[in-house]
Amino acid sequence: MTASRYLRRRRLLLPVAALAALVFASLSYGQATVGSLYNQETFTSPEPEFICQPAPFGVTTTTITESFHFAIRDHGVNFTGRVIQDYRTDFVDGSYLTSVSPTHFEFNGTSHGAVYTEVQQDRGTLYSADGQVIGIVSVFGVFHTTWVDSNGNGIPDPGELTSNVTQFRVTCP
Repeated sequence: MTASRYLRRRRLLLPVAALAALVFASLSYGQATVGSLYNQETFTSPEPEFICQPAPFGVTTTTITESFHFAIRDHGVNFTGRVIQDYRTDFVDGSYLTSVSPTHFEFNGTSHGAVYTEVQQDRGTLYSADGQVIGIVSVFGVFHTTWVDSNGNGIPDPGELTSNVTQFRVTCP
């Protein structure tokens, strides 16, 4: 689903940003930098992969609200936040899906490794073209990665991911 594809892209970019923040933290040894970031955007995109019927293709309009707090210290960095996706998918047969999908995440990184955890719960309502409830579409995901930099080169090498868990499930009416 569109919302989940967005999260997968963001999940890949967050560790890169955190590693860049570690470089910044090492340059400002002894100082702590804390702050918050907030972003909201709305976009429309095709939905060619809808798993649940009645129609596999639609157009999704999504408003994404991201907010997180960060702390950069000489020993590492921490990001904690949430992403809320409020979306509606209109399908070619007139049916539609509405949902609000919260995702919570946390990233802790040091020069010795990193831990990233993300949990998503999405419970949408699928409607027929005449507005009757067809049923509930649920999406649940847990993503967790632990990396220990055994050789101290700052790059995740084979064997250094000590935990890599992905649970993802979708239930349809």
